[in-house]
Amino acid sequence: MKVLFWMNSGFDIHSTSEHLLKAIIEQLAKAGNQVHIVQMNQGGQLPKLPEDLAQLGVTTDSIPYRAPSKGNFVARYLGAIRYYRSCREALKEHANSDAVFLQSTNVAIVSARLARKYNRHANITLNVQDIFPYNAGYSGNIKRNGFVFKVMAALQRRGYKIVDHIITISEDMKETLVQDGTPDKKIEVIYNWSYQDEPYNPKKLDMSVPERLFDKHYFNVVYAGNIGVMQNVDILIEAARLMKGDNDVWLHIIGNGVYKDKLEARAKAYGITNISFWPMQPPEFAPAIYSAADVNVIPLVKNVYKTALPSKTATCLACSKPIIFAIGKNSKFGQLMHKKTGCPITEAEDAAEIMRAIKQIRDGAVSISTTNYFLNCFKRTDNSSLYKEIITRSR
Repeated sequence: MKVLFWMNSGFDIHSTSEHLLKAIIEQLAKAGNQVHIVQMNQGGQLPKLPEDLAQLGVTTDSIPYRAPSKGNFVARYLGAIRYYRSCREALKEHANSDAVFLQSTNVAIVSARLARKYNRHANITLNVQDIFPYNAGYSGNIKRNGFVFKVMAALQRRGYKIVDHIITISEDMKETLVQDGTPDKKIEVIYNWSYQDEPYNPKKLDMSVPERLFDKHYFNVVYAGNIGVMQNVDILIEAARLMKGDNDVWLHIIGNGVYKDKLEARAKAYGITNISFWPMQPPEFAPAIYSAADVNVIPLVKNVYKTALPSKTATCLACSKPIIFAIGKNSKFGQLMHKKTGCPITEAEDAAEIMRAIKQIRDGAVSISTTNYFLNCFKRTDNSSLYKEIITRSR
């Protein structure tokens, strides 16, 4: 089967979705499919086609793309449209593929229309890693239910209608898509995975980074990741403010982003002394950092659980350490996570509730085990194989 794998990113630059995309492509190629990738050339120094994929016979077109500023919402939206349109010649050369995979995008109407134009009889699968424009509405980037929101939502909805299958990453996101008008039968839920099938063994990890960052004499509470609009790291500063008297607890904020300076200033204004801010660490050290934490915290802006799920979730589970999901108690994913692992689920904006969860874990008052749930639902081989089966399914 000829499979066209159309990305809105490129392997020349590391990304948070790189390991997901590679695993899916490997599954497709190892099953005997002829896979061709259309991807961005962002001017990065990494190979446009990873060597292990090239050895499997995968081919690629790499389309020049200059990314606009992250803070410029309109420029990024228009830039995505220009990129997809610039791929037309590559699509013509690989027209009439048997299957097409579309990476998650805010302009699904453009990618879906072009994919269908050149591959009229192909089985087209769209991956939805976050639901636009609902994510932008909940984060405050655009006014929910305003004119711009309604137009963008309608365009996304039309894109969803064109494709044959949609794969999303949580039960909450599937519910949002269904409520928005996408047929339930068109949507599959497959959780994102980590970098390997097995839980991480700290004895086999390079622990040099966490050993430099963390003092083992403290109960180390860790947030590691982007510090932006969606992540709601602010709530951890508020929780730390409530715990200023707990001298055995230390909060670590690891990462970069538009709100980092503001959070550092707030922590200083509150007089919080048991907190450290660290720059983003190399991604290969993520398992070591999560494994060395006494508890990892995954926060989100209120209601964002309906439109997204942090990509680090699987890796945190694989590290077999407690996790606090500050995402909202109405989350179906959160409720299932709590049932299967015992990990606390708190409201997104309740600092006192987060504080209590930290203390309960510190004091051994809750029973938490993430390993079995990771092995049952988040394995790289199993979940990427499910993608392969849907992508190559008969239309």
